[in-house]
Amino acid sequence: MFNKLSPVAITNQKDRNLFIVAMLWFFIGAWIDSSAHTYLIDDIETFFTPWHAVLYSGYAFSVLVAIYVKNKIKDYKFDVGVLGAVIFGIGGASDAVWHTLLGIETGVEPLVSPSHLMLFLGAFLMLDYVFTARPSTDKLDTASVVAVSTIYGLIMFITQFLHPYLQYGVFFSYDDAFAAGTLFFQAMLASIVFVYAVRFKMTSSQMFLLYFLSFVYVSVHSSLGDTGLMLLIIGIGAAYSFGVYSVTNWYYKTDHDRKIQVSSAMVASLYGLFFVVYLLILQAQNSYDITWRFYGLGGLVTTPLLFGYMVGNLGVNPRTGEVVE
Repeated sequence: MFNKLSPVAITNQKDRNLFIVAMLWFFIGAWIDSSAHTYLIDDIETFFTPWHAVLYSGYAFSVLVAIYVKNKIKDYKFDVGVLGAVIFGIGGASDAVWHTLLGIETGVEPLVSPSHLMLFLGAFLMLDYVFTARPSTDKLDTASVVAVSTIYGLIMFITQFLHPYLQYGVFFSYDDAFAAGTLFFQAMLASIVFVYAVRFKMTSSQMFLLYFLSFVYVSVHSSLGDTGLMLLIIGIGAAYSFGVYSVTNWYYKTDHDRKIQVSSAMVASLYGLFFVVYLLILQAQNSYDITWRFYGLGGLVTTPLLFGYMVGNLGVNPRTGEVVE
């Protein structure tokens, strides 16, 4: 069944660049809507908001780009992208009815409501279309990297209640178990993304873009309430992404027999390290009191190191121990 949904390759670079614009418009709109649910919740009483306008206009633009490109290459196949657009459209209509009849959800509820789950599934399939319609199966172009990064950002969007950069307040309270859980989850996710991406021979620069763009998406969550925090997340994200860039360079240059495990461990550990820097900056800016002592903060760096190493084993052949290409 899924082979029948495989899209036709899109080779024209200008057409691929149109999809980059569409993805950024579409998913930045989603994060702006999330920001409104966080900072302007008392002012949201209807489905018809400026934030939904950005989101759904991005969806409409994505559909128009797909129609334009598919018509240009004479591709009228019902593929994974068309399926995703249909599911998202049905989810959007359902969402309008849901909000009209049941009101605006708060907390975690917006992320698990049936209409929103349809939106997430449709969005993922549309991103998968951009990725699988890449012109070469041997290497990734920029649109493919943006698609992977946006899928990464979509997972972060769905699990934003477990994101330390968004739930940083728990590190200044006494909810240590939840705080540690948010960091460990996202650090492991970062290492999983690395193991996945490096198997496609993603270049160091592409790996930088992948992680940096994911931080840009997350930062937009603060756009309607705290632009200073937004800029801080982008800055930390740039530093972390450069760290991943350096790890990727080492990975391609070394002959170390455990290079995938070590690289994955470093990606996870660096996530913890730069998050600790993030916490210290927030403490200095806002006179917060970190409840974690020095060895606890150190554990936020070293524990992901262990998790990341274990995740790295997913990238090796269990029989030969060689890195899976």
